[in-house]
Amino acid sequence: MAISGENGPTSASRNKKKRNLDKENAILEGALRVFGEKGFEDATVSAICAEAGISEPTLYEYFGSKEEVLFSISELYTRREVERLGQLAHYINEPRERLRAIIQAYLEFYENNPLYTSVALLTLKGNRRYVASPAYQSVREAAHSLIEVFQDGVRRGAFRDDLDPYLVRNMVLGFIEHLTIQWLLLGRPKEIAEHTDAIFQMAMRAIEREDEDAIEVKLKIDRQLASNLFGHADHLRESDTHKND
Repeated sequence: MAISGENGPTSASRNKKKRNLDKENAILEGALRVFGEKGFEDATVSAICAEAGISEPTLYEYFGSKEEVLFSISELYTRREVERLGQLAHYINEPRERLRAIIQAYLEFYENNPLYTSVALLTLKGNRRYVASPAYQSVREAAHSLIEVFQDGVRRGAFRDDLDPYLVRNMVLGFIEHLTIQWLLLGRPKEIAEHTDAIFQMAMRAIEREDEDAIEVKLKIDRQLASNLFGHADHLRESDTHKND
């Protein structure tokens, strides 16, 4: 569904020869600040143009609608992060270390880009048109690194071979995004990157290959960790409270 009153000329202004990458990025950065301050629904094309220092016809040379601008922000930031991770990947070979590095990269990226993180996880996350858009493909490609490192770990005998790689990816991203959304909405924990090891350890408990002779299943999660990650400490302490009463 198009955004009423926010669509530009269909000729769009899609002339690739006229596109200037620096100006395109400036539009997206300006739009991010407007979306972050006003929210998508209340943001207007005129406000985006004013923030980016351009005219409305110029914006429509690059984007066909306000919604396309929103989707393209995700593509821009994800592409930048993928390029950064690609550079780091050359220095990390062991699957466990690579998994930890990816978790740390996600948390640092979200923490260092709070405006983008808010737009990505609170506005775009539930948008079905976004999930079906070309811009979302960059997000899928970035998340595929988790699948690749898990499959590499399986081949090397470090990770279990009876797990669906896509479910493993979803589990790790679930840990990361749940913690990050709690940080955005409630302001806790104060810093999310410092929980890299906690999330890594939880993931490893689920996917690490046990020695064949081991019969003990280790599922223990300490209460403070659960509080930091899920905010359910009150539930975990419920039995203790009843005893004290």
